[in-house]
Amino acid sequence: MFCLDHRQDPTVQALRRHIESDAELIELFATAFSEIPEEFLDRSKHIGPAHIRDYSALLDNIDQVIQTVPSWTSAMEQNCVIACPMNEVLIWFMNTRTGSDILARKDINAHFYGILQKWSQYLASAESAKAIHNGKGGWVSAGALTELLDVVVHAHNTTFRPASFAEAFICDPSLPNYGFHSWDDFFTRRFRPGMRPVAGPEDDRIIANPCESQPFALVKNVPASARFSLKGTVYSLRDMLSDGNDTTTAQPSAVFTGGTVFQAWLSAFSYHRWHAPVTGTVVNVLNLRGTYFAADPAKGFENVDPATKASCPDRQAPDLSLTMISSTATRTAVLIQADNPALGTVGFLAIGMADVSSCVATVAVGDRVVKGQEIGSFHYGGSSFCLLFEPGVNLTFSRFVGDALAQDPGYEGRCIAVNSQLAAL
Repeated sequence: MFCLDHRQDPTVQALRRHIESDAELIELFATAFSEIPEEFLDRSKHIGPAHIRDYSALLDNIDQVIQTVPSWTSAMEQNCVIACPMNEVLIWFMNTRTGSDILARKDINAHFYGILQKWSQYLASAESAKAIHNGKGGWVSAGALTELLDVVVHAHNTTFRPASFAEAFICDPSLPNYGFHSWDDFFTRRFRPGMRPVAGPEDDRIIANPCESQPFALVKNVPASARFSLKGTVYSLRDMLSDGNDTTTAQPSAVFTGGTVFQAWLSAFSYHRWHAPVTGTVVNVLNLRGTYFAADPAKGFENVDPATKASCPDRQAPDLSLTMISSTATRTAVLIQADNPALGTVGFLAIGMADVSSCVATVAVGDRVVKGQEIGSFHYGGSSFCLLFEPGVNLTFSRFVGDALAQDPGYEGRCIAVNSQLAAL
């Protein structure tokens, strides 16, 4: 008999029924929780979801999350995944190998899709705007406005230094909730005109940065396909541009085989709209359903510090799994045939990494886009993207890219301004 709490959201109840109808899946959940070292279930040693020790508690906490709006958490307090409560509930579970395997299953992700869609509807409702207040945990409190403005002001490659959040973003502090209609409206807030000018608008040799983001990787000679290995994950173009359900012989990845992949990530505090890196024509838009919380288990509890012999999981998971999730997470690709023939086709791959993980393109096949034009957005959660370039396209990347790549992934890094020069022929 199912142990249902009828007060839970129907989408969470559906996942509970799915788990409890499968004895093997129940055992897998038990195994995953057993892989969490006991020390991480001790709140005196680690701040985290120590109270979540079985699938029932996990579902109870997921149910609580989708009935709430995220509150502001200071980026200076790195004891949790910043402003991503769903990710925080799953953080130790997703750092286990069995947990990662469970979170990669299609049946589990089908249920997460329904759960996250329900949450996203709430976050787009007028009621969700209640989180945009100036009290404790409010997104327009003094502390929040300071940190949100700091992200804008200290971005690399910009000379614009707005004096306030309201000067940087389209809003009205005199109105309730600063004029934002919902939490999602706030999360996808727009810069005021002129805040992020387009680099070389008339120079088609210059690639503009499509997102306000911090570089993670720059890899050349990327193969069409590759297997994960014990030495670490690698980029696989075919997997990046396919969800495995396409049975056609023509592969969108073929044009990029042997080319270059540049990947970057966005903090939850960043501007979350995408802009065209080049001027050209949209030749393909791919909406690829994938995972929502799967992380690379090699970066989890199996990651051992040789000096202390202690487990060192990715506390900000899946930050250290960005390479892997470029091929597995829910994502959207926009392929643009550049006007400049020397650039050929340029691919933009949006990757949802945490919480709602929604990637929404606002352009379609056949649309003409101009460099710097908005082409889509991420909706609530952590986010990443890749730019794909054909083989033979020789680019010189901004020095800020090299500076950022020399750092470990982390929220303390400085991002590169959207629309600023990322690279040039």
